[in-house]
Amino acid sequence: MRKAVPIMILLTCLFGICLSVGATEVDENRTRAIASRGYQSIPEATFHEIFVEYLCDQLGKDKSDIMVSRFKVIGNSPLPQGEIRFQVFQKDKRRIAGFVRLVALCSVNGMVKSQVRLSGWVDIFESVVCTGRNLKKGEIIEKDDLYVARRNITRLSPEIVTDMSKALGFMTRHDIKEDTCLKEWMLERCPVVTKGDMVTIVAESDDLRVTVSGRVLEKGYLGELIKIQNVMSRKKIYARVVNSSTVMVDF
Repeated sequence: MRKAVPIMILLTCLFGICLSVGATEVDENRTRAIASRGYQSIPEATFHEIFVEYLCDQLGKDKSDIMVSRFKVIGNSPLPQGEIRFQVFQKDKRRIAGFVRLVALCSVNGMVKSQVRLSGWVDIFESVVCTGRNLKKGEIIEKDDLYVARRNITRLSPEIVTDMSKALGFMTRHDIKEDTCLKEWMLERCPVVTKGDMVTIVAESDDLRVTVSGRVLEKGYLGELIKIQNVMSRKKIYARVVNSSTVMVDF
């Protein structure tokens, strides 16, 4: 009876090993059966590339201007064999910056097979106009007051100034500290002429040019039509501001 116990233990161990081997063989057979059905998987790197390409297309930027972090893919299931195509769109109409969510429709041989959700944090870099010194309220901005730098604009106002020409000659609405990225609301157009200024009124055609002195009756900006008084005739007319000393009558 004592000899029977070790024999039973030995048989149990052998039987258990046989069961384990049998289970492994079944799993391998199942794996081969699934593989033989012809499914294909899309790597996450492919979705990342699709995500970035969509951003570049919508924002009109190069890949070097965009950085994606915390990227996630949800719903990426195996697809049947065939030609895969993707259709990507934004699920909501939020600004494409910060946290962005996209949907990718995956088609195989022209038929939609799955809908994959893509998301990630998007940082956008762009050259912006910054102040090179402290500016006081009411100062007229000159070229030496500004410089251009590449900055992450994701958390900045969409009114950020990216073209220096859109700041030169403008007047500051309030004090602005050095190294501040300029926004459009910080600036206002500076009037070229103000009420009471004396200017030359110019009227010309193909072969005739007439000039006369005039007095400005209201402040005016470059290219704007303003009311002018002809000093000689005392007549009030409208003329276009050319510069601080000249206005032109349109025929």
